[in-house]
Amino acid sequence: MLSTQNPDFIGKKGYFQYIVDNIMLSNYHTLACVASSLQTILPGHRISELYTQQSNELIIAFEGEFPSLVFLADRTLASVYLHPGCARARSNSADVLSGAQGSSVASVRIHPCDRVLVLSLASGNRIVLQLFGARSNALLVNPAGIVLDAFLHKRELTGQMLDLRREDELIYDFARFRVACGQTPDAGAGEILRRTFPSLGSTLVDEILFRSPCAGDCAASSLDADAFRRLESGFLTVLREIATPRPSVYCDHRGVPVVFSIIPLEHRAVLPLRSFDDCHEAIRFFVTRQRAGEKFHRLFDEIHAPLQRALTRLLRTRSAMQEEAREAHRADQYERWGNIILSQLSSIARGDRLLQSAGESIPLLPQLTPAGNAQHYFQKGKRARAAAADKEVRLADLDRRISAGQALQNALEQAGSPADLSSIRTSHADALALFALTQEAQARAELPFRIFRVDGGFEVWAGKSSDSNDLLTLRHAKPDDLWFHARGSSGSHVLLRVASAPGEPSKRAKEQAAAIAAYFSKMKTASLVPVAMTEKRYVRKPRGAPAGTVVLEREKVVFVEPELPPEKPLPH
Repeated sequence: MLSTQNPDFIGKKGYFQYIVDNIMLSNYHTLACVASSLQTILPGHRISELYTQQSNELIIAFEGEFPSLVFLADRTLASVYLHPGCARARSNSADVLSGAQGSSVASVRIHPCDRVLVLSLASGNRIVLQLFGARSNALLVNPAGIVLDAFLHKRELTGQMLDLRREDELIYDFARFRVACGQTPDAGAGEILRRTFPSLGSTLVDEILFRSPCAGDCAASSLDADAFRRLESGFLTVLREIATPRPSVYCDHRGVPVVFSIIPLEHRAVLPLRSFDDCHEAIRFFVTRQRAGEKFHRLFDEIHAPLQRALTRLLRTRSAMQEEAREAHRADQYERWGNIILSQLSSIARGDRLLQSAGESIPLLPQLTPAGNAQHYFQKGKRARAAAADKEVRLADLDRRISAGQALQNALEQAGSPADLSSIRTSHADALALFALTQEAQARAELPFRIFRVDGGFEVWAGKSSDSNDLLTLRHAKPDDLWFHARGSSGSHVLLRVASAPGEPSKRAKEQAAAIAAYFSKMKTASLVPVAMTEKRYVRKPRGAPAGTVVLEREKVVFVEPELPPEKPLPH
């Protein structure tokens, strides 16, 4: 027997609890409002087609210039509403529930106590719309109650008997709440209201508690006679308003709907309100704006989240480099110490560890001669001066990247729609490229290679496995690209993509690519590694050779220290 209830929640947390968890789009009273409206306008209209063109969305179209009925079998947006602007796409759509095509609607009703709409057809069959959140579905059922077809899970459900025999009417008797409070004195008032009257749903229960006023977690045992009177007053007031629905949509500061209700909600009064005369228009507004909001947040997160991570890394790197730069600027001190040691060679003996001179304490290396210690400090000064110059260049580049990233971040935080994000992709194209957030970079992220940037802005790709090496060399390499591999050792195929930047790769770019090949080889720990370099045109794979095995027709060998470029790999 196929139940109209949601099987996922029977015996686990209970069917009624599931109603409580759902939002008001599929609340029983919202559906009652929809059913009442449809009953006044749908009977007599002939169904022209039933189709789907978006995930979990069924559209029932009618003959003539008449709105289509949209059914969403969605976990959070389960709903039914009329839409005057539906148009079937020329592609990516499919017919469903074809047995109902050509039939006229005889009547529309809601199940007396369940979130199920029934469209009775002139043929005798029925379209049953079940709004059970993630288990929502649309069924075509014959007069005997046998499922003829299903929108979702067709194979599982076709042929089953649908049980629609439960006909208990909803009864809102506040005395039941008083009894329940006596039976569970430790439970909160809100919990007892939801459990006693599950068809109200959490939004309406919260409204009753707010109007009473009464805290939802207030224990039933603490309710006095006055508290019960206030709760009953709020309860009856909300029930009266439900009887004459005034659909309301509450939005966030960006205009994205966050709460739907069939009555105005005093406990949501701080949010901007959109009121509607028609329930279909209100539901349509909520659903379409919610979907647009979801699309915005998805597109926003695709850029904002990785940008945040990149900026955090850059700021941490800059902080570390600034500390290193302070050490590098000690070049003058090292050179001064070297000169002091030279001026006092006669007073220093090999093995001395400290030289006191003019109030300064100069550390000495006991294994070096006095002259050797002077030379040691001259070399440290030279290295510190070179490092300081290099750090200044790198810090300037870091500052440029951080500034561009922060400007992009500020623009994103001002965006409020997909159109704004599209505009940002144009106006901040350079920053997006700098942080590898362009669509091209996202497509490149699908490649099974490590991707680096070397001197001159050239890209270097490194294979991750034997199969990846084959893919890199045989599918992605151009004849003019430079190909690298550690000589006499297994490791990654490495490709310097010549067309990835303007001009010709510099000697440093080639050395960096060779160093990457050395790093991703079994000779990674060696101080110097011989690396074969050649144009890809001179690399071939013998027939039948194992994955990753190639033959070079000519090569040049360079000796490099295994290391990666100073920047981290690009996203891959």
